Amino acid sequence: TGGAVILQSPALPVAEGDAVTLRCRQKTLQNLTADFYKDGRVFISGGSDGETTIKHVSKSDEGFYKCLVSGAGESAESWLSVTGERL
Repeated sequence: TGGAVILQSPALPVAEGDAVTLRCRQKTLQNLTADFYKDGRVFISGGSDGETTIKHVSKSDEGFYKCLVSGAGESAESWLSVTGERL
């Protein structure tokens, strides 16, 4: 394998209505195509440039996310926490 696959996601809770970008990274691959999973199910298949954006995040988007890059492996799961709307 070419090295670990890493999912970059917000470490802190995000507010409902915000946009959230999830990025899948791998050391040696550029312009990779990634599949994103939420709670073990395919969320976005073939996210271009290794990223996907949830435009208006809601409480239902809260959960465990990971990404998979064909031929390189998958990331560890990351928890995405969603709080109430911004005031």
